[in-house]
Amino acid sequence: MSGTASICYPLITLSLPYAPIMLTAFLRAALAGMILIVLAKLLGRSMPKGLTVWIHIIVIGLTATSIGFWGMFYAGSLISPGLATVITNTQPMIAAVFGWYFLDERLSKTSAVGIIAGFIGILIISVETVLVENSQMIVGILYILIAATGVAISNVLLKKLSNKADILYTVGFQLLIGAIPLGLLTVNLPDNYQIPLNLSYLSVLLALALLGTALPYILWFWLMDKAPLYKLNVFSFLTPIFGLILGSVYFSESLSLYQWGGVFIIVVAILWVNKFSKNKRLV
Repeated sequence: MSGTASICYPLITLSLPYAPIMLTAFLRAALAGMILIVLAKLLGRSMPKGLTVWIHIIVIGLTATSIGFWGMFYAGSLISPGLATVITNTQPMIAAVFGWYFLDERLSKTSAVGIIAGFIGILIISVETVLVENSQMIVGILYILIAATGVAISNVLLKKLSNKADILYTVGFQLLIGAIPLGLLTVNLPDNYQIPLNLSYLSVLLALALLGTALPYILWFWLMDKAPLYKLNVFSFLTPIFGLILGSVYFSESLSLYQWGGVFIIVVAILWVNKFSKNKRLV
């Protein structure tokens, strides 16, 4: 799911002049969740059943949505969108470890090399910028790492539910459940505060809810029933490429020669894992 960061971080930055950061996070999750649940109802889908399934949905909501959005939105208010998308991609490494431990997804040697290479590419892209930034950016990185851990945990749980519960209801309810703690963080808003209803903010909010949340979650949930988590996560290494391009075009971020080298390594890592991975497993 970290791949959505290439869209989300620029949109978060665009939302900052219009509304408090956690209000936008809450509205994004709640709106996306309600849309998916209404869609599931209209399509006559079956509600999730069983205590274990609902416990998984609740934990996914608290990790992917509450923790993930909390870290993502605060980070988006502190550091540039391109760099934020780059650092977010520590998530595939975390998820690969969780998948190995909890899902018994043993990585082949070539897959492990590819994932490590992708992470090295991310480090190459980000290290130059990290060295010249201030303490605000360090705090932003910590928020992103917390968010990445939350998303990685939720990916493992989503994988477990991929063939046990309806995709629309599962994602919709986890978003609504995860939105509750985000909503509690907005209680200090003035009593007379009104949600901005101008076209610019509503457009950003709808893009975050639909293109950055509902649609990617559905596609991700569906794909997790088709392939191992580590193979899906490696595509997240494309996120910094898209993020840096968007940052360059819309936010005047620029790439150095070293950063372009990191982009090249990431692309090679993706091809390596998904095309040349063997069935041989690590002990």
